[in-house]
Amino acid sequence: MAKTIPLQVSTRAGIGRAAVKAVRRTGRVPGVLYGKTKDKAVRSRPIEIDAKKLNALLHSSSSENVLVDVEVTDLSGAKVDQHLALLLDVQHHPLKDYIVHIDLHEIDQDEILHAEVPVTSVGEPVGVKNGGGLLETMLRTIRVACLPKNLPELITVEVSHLEIGHSVHVRELKLPEGVTASNPPELPVFSVFAPKEEVVETPSAEVQQPEVIKEKKVEGEAAPAADAKGGKADAKAAAKPEGKK
Repeated sequence: MAKTIPLQVSTRAGIGRAAVKAVRRTGRVPGVLYGKTKDKAVRSRPIEIDAKKLNALLHSSSSENVLVDVEVTDLSGAKVDQHLALLLDVQHHPLKDYIVHIDLHEIDQDEILHAEVPVTSVGEPVGVKNGGGLLETMLRTIRVACLPKNLPELITVEVSHLEIGHSVHVRELKLPEGVTASNPPELPVFSVFAPKEEVVETPSAEVQQPEVIKEKKVEGEAAPAADAKGGKADAKAAAKPEGKK
């Protein structure tokens, strides 16, 4: 199950681009704590968190779903209130490695959560070990519904029994008590496929060049006329019988 991590935040007086830049210059991360009022209206509260403590919290968590026990203090450090919250959005600078903003959402202990939980396989499928098949991950996360106390950090799936052509579907997952999957039950999570056959390209036959047949001179045929430089052939002399002048 997802563990609850304590986190201290402070209310933030300034809002807007200039104000959040000023917060970052002090080594803190701006954020928003979303919640609901008594009449169920959504409210947002600007907050700020120590950057080093926030990074330590994120590095210590192995799940994408981080439950935090948020203690809110005012600018003087006096405690204002405390809430259970889910860390839903962490925004990083696109070029530099630091957090620029976070979103926290207050939740109740008896409120059903809907979250994406990562999936991992356990074991080596028979179809891979003996048949040379390939194990493919069809779903990397499973959308679940549960109470905060039952929220799993990770869903492990046993795949060692899978033969080639077989799959583990959503309906076959063994989920923790109090957790249900929201994905369609027929969706495959892991599948074993037959190995791909290598296509061996055969060398193409060498293209035979057509044989050029030169025109043969017919015996007794008159010689061709001379070119312009050599002068014109004397047609009368060529036609005159031998022995006559």
